[in-house]
Amino acid sequence: MSSSAVRILIVDDTALYRKLLTDAFTQIPEVEVVAAVASGPAALTRLSTVPVDLVLLDVFMPEMNGPEVLARIRRDFPRIAVVMISGATGPDAAITIDALANGALDFIPKPQTASFTEGMSRLRAQLQHVVRLVRIRKLGSTLPAASAPATATPPATSAVPAKRKGTPPASLDILLIGVSTGGPRALQDLLPLLPANFRLPVVIVQHMPPLFTRTLAEQLSKTCPLPVVEAANAEPIAPGRILIAPGGRHLEIIRDAAGVLRAQLSDTPPVNSCRPAVDVLFQSATKVGLRGAISVILTGMGEDGANGVAALKTALPTWSIVQDESTCVIYGMPQAVVRRSLDDEILPLASIAPRLIELARSRF
Repeated sequence: MSSSAVRILIVDDTALYRKLLTDAFTQIPEVEVVAAVASGPAALTRLSTVPVDLVLLDVFMPEMNGPEVLARIRRDFPRIAVVMISGATGPDAAITIDALANGALDFIPKPQTASFTEGMSRLRAQLQHVVRLVRIRKLGSTLPAASAPATATPPATSAVPAKRKGTPPASLDILLIGVSTGGPRALQDLLPLLPANFRLPVVIVQHMPPLFTRTLAEQLSKTCPLPVVEAANAEPIAPGRILIAPGGRHLEIIRDAAGVLRAQLSDTPPVNSCRPAVDVLFQSATKVGLRGAISVILTGMGEDGANGVAALKTALPTWSIVQDESTCVIYGMPQAVVRRSLDDEILPLASIAPRLIELARSRF
């Protein structure tokens, strides 16, 4: 096994899932499962004796549950990535969202399909995605040669933002946000800073499966001055609320016969391998007669959102903000916008909400 191999520790109290995960990894190149253990204490003991790049961590376990083990890993082994293994129940989803907000890199849902073959195929695809995330953090494989890979725990300070490229639109009608890996933590840090009188409707695509987006919205709503809801079909899009696209469905913006902006949900094919997709949301906003928009692309892997920002900028006055590399968990989505020179401002996460407030107050 080469030195670039991703070394993995599996932690799950169910022998079946330990075997399924171990077997799935055997078909992924440059991966080494160093151990599969049944408890949190056993995992912590193993981490103190062997080098590990990634821990796959079950949510519910005896002795120590997943979040307790996560907290110890973040404290004692901060360079190790942790990905949660979650069931598809409400309690599992709530704990998983909390874990993502407290340092877990990502999560994978346990297989739920009746077909074993289909379940294993889906599991391997999810694990390949996770391995790629970890390899990006380990080797910086998607970043320019002169850049260092982003870390899962952003530093307290950030580089000076890039100079603004122009003048924001004279009028603004909507704030559109796209985010993926690292999103729950980023949204938790950003959205509570928007005041109850924030004057723009907010619509968000967070790459996440069904059920988890509803839990994410519920948890964010507890800390935000603005209510946060998972969008329903025909949901009004208006100031005073934050809508999150439901997992597994695209969200498009339409204007009804009375001129009211509404959410339209669809099951059309994935875009950029994603449903919901940021590009679908952003591109739909070009067709409803908006005077101006703000687009924000936060942490995430891949390029979803770049085509959407390009479409917005072609169709209507749009101010494009991207999260800077030093505060991203994964810089892929913001980097895709920057590489196409579609960004107007590059800001550390902590500076984005104050800037949004400034823009919204001055442009109506």
